[in-house]
Amino acid sequence: MRKEGTEVHVVKGMSSLLVGVVLLAGSVTAQEAKPPVAVGTVPGQQIRGERLGAKVLPLSLADAVAMALQHNINLEISRLGLAVAREGVLAAAGVFDAFTDLSFTSSSSSTPATNVLQGARVSESKRRTLGLSLGTLLPTGGQASVGFDTSRAETNSQYYFLNPYWNTGLSFSFSQPLLKGFGTDVNRAAIEVARRSRDISALAFEQIVIATVQQVEVAYWNLIYQRENLAVKRQSLALAQDLLEQTKTRVRIGTSAPIDIVQSEATVAAREQDIIVAENQVQEAADVLKQLLGFESPEDWASEILPTDSLKQNAMPTNLEASIATALERRVELKQRALDSEIRAINLVSAENATKPRLDLSLGYGWTGVNAVYAMDANGQLRVLRGDLGDALDQLAERDYRQWSAGLTFHYVLGNHTAKAALAQRRYEVESARQDLASARQLVIMEVRRAVRALEDSAKSIAAAEKARELAERNLDAEQKKFANGMSTNYQVLKIQEDLAAAQAAELRARVTYRQAEAAYHVAVGDLLATAGVRIAEEEPLPEPHRYLSGVKWLQYGHWAGEGNDTAAPKAPAATGEEQQ
Repeated sequence: MRKEGTEVHVVKGMSSLLVGVVLLAGSVTAQEAKPPVAVGTVPGQQIRGERLGAKVLPLSLADAVAMALQHNINLEISRLGLAVAREGVLAAAGVFDAFTDLSFTSSSSSTPATNVLQGARVSESKRRTLGLSLGTLLPTGGQASVGFDTSRAETNSQYYFLNPYWNTGLSFSFSQPLLKGFGTDVNRAAIEVARRSRDISALAFEQIVIATVQQVEVAYWNLIYQRENLAVKRQSLALAQDLLEQTKTRVRIGTSAPIDIVQSEATVAAREQDIIVAENQVQEAADVLKQLLGFESPEDWASEILPTDSLKQNAMPTNLEASIATALERRVELKQRALDSEIRAINLVSAENATKPRLDLSLGYGWTGVNAVYAMDANGQLRVLRGDLGDALDQLAERDYRQWSAGLTFHYVLGNHTAKAALAQRRYEVESARQDLASARQLVIMEVRRAVRALEDSAKSIAAAEKARELAERNLDAEQKKFANGMSTNYQVLKIQEDLAAAQAAELRARVTYRQAEAAYHVAVGDLLATAGVRIAEEEPLPEPHRYLSGVKWLQYGHWAGEGNDTAAPKAPAATGEEQQ
């Protein structure tokens, strides 16, 4: 009886293995809070090729998250996409880059005379022209340019007193759309769209970081579950082996039938098979975590990961209303939908402007010069002598011969169906974006409610599972005492042992489910990165050229078009703090 009583205490000690394992990490050390893990957005930050594992690799959840964020390949792919979007802003701003044109032409012609005024029976002429201009598109949609040109012409006509002759010119020109094409907001539309597309890409990168952290947490807790489930299977095997030894002893002294040995041996064999399955599940769970951690070399994949965190967790308090409010403020998906709405609004402004007729103002001013040298003859008469290119340039410098022009050009497309249909499409897209945002808000609210329920239900499940496991332990204790006194059977003890193993596994599942539900809750609320100690590193402000005049309200088309007109397009969103720099 003493031995059997000892076995009862052994069973109690082994059945409390789960609680001991659960509390191990928390009772051994209390780690100091680590600084947040900064995740950079610039490509080239992923660490590749170094050894990450060890033969035995103790690993906390925080270290697992940090390792995954440093080595995960998907994050580097997302960084490259974000870099492309950043360059898209500069590419769109290039529309305002100044441009220069340099041209040179040479021509020669020979034409038979058709009248005496041509000055030769066969008119021959040669011309060479050099032109240089510098221009730019203005934020308001206008164009400004300055040009210089010079040409040398030579002919055999006897009526040219300057032969060869040089022409030079310096001109300034300006054109400005007054209706269609007017406005800094219209002409900067592609830049503002690219800027918001870049912001959407940044949010997409944040989504991948969030997904990575969640996947690591789920895989980490699942690995703990599989390892502890293996411990439960081994404990169950130890109980079956102990019962087998007791049964053999009872058969030898004649208190049990030999058939009981067969039953116990069959149970031992079945539980050994369970251990084989559980060991494979441990390896599979470890491989999933290793893939997320960025393991590449075969040596790393051979590492044995020993999680150091505990499944034991006090239930966190939840407030549904506060959780929903936080989610509506922080969720990345809602921010993306809002940016998409801004893009649609910008496109609507441009589409509304495109329905206007074209009315363009053009102005020009300049000077010319030729290679004429003026001199007085002996009779006091003014004579024109042939000079050279220097004389033509002198006249240009002295600005003696000026020229100017001014004009208005009006263009109207009858019906203008293309622009009007495009405007209608943009309006539908704006409304669609609003509906998408409303739908996304609904989905966020539903996800938060679901996450809160899952968290609360998981906490209740843990309490119920703990109670069930405690009762299973007491039931096994009582049944073993009855068995020791000959009041129970071998089959009944084995059955209750299985009930205890199932209760222990159920408690493990409840704790893992709670941990995973906790991660899902923080994802739904939008604060997973903060709770995991992760932050997205601040991106260096993207320098954008040609910001001049972009903030002047009266130069924006939407400033004039939207006042008091319910059919007018909404104004483009105001610039952010970064844009105003």
